[in-house]
Amino acid sequence: MIVAHFPGSLSWDEVDPARHPFDAAAAERVVRSLGPARRVPRRPDVHIVDPALYAWCREKGEPWADAMSHALVEHYGRWTIGWRWSHDEGDFDGGPVGTWCCPRDSITTPEETLDGVVAALCEWREWLERLA
Repeated sequence: MIVAHFPGSLSWDEVDPARHPFDAAAAERVVRSLGPARRVPRRPDVHIVDPALYAWCREKGEPWADAMSHALVEHYGRWTIGWRWSHDEGDFDGGPVGTWCCPRDSITTPEETLDGVVAALCEWREWLERLA
């Protein structure tokens, strides 16, 4: 996990929707155009408590999610790092996003995974807009 991509460190200036334009209708196209979208890792087909799954998360899943966060920041700005700020025991606990949890649970097939990134990004943005 890249500490600079921790959503709890964001200031209001960094997330204020009035300062950061976003077109939710174009989000799917944008996410799928980013470099990490071309190399979504496939989660191994093992039991949820298998040590191989945890190793995969550390070696493949988390680095991929970090790369996607970086690509989103490069495209839209730092406000996007909240897309992984999940409700419960996810990448960053205690946040408003319910459509993304963590690589172990949220990375499945490339298609479903990218759909999840789009949904989480849009959910995060909607929360910021309601907050504003």
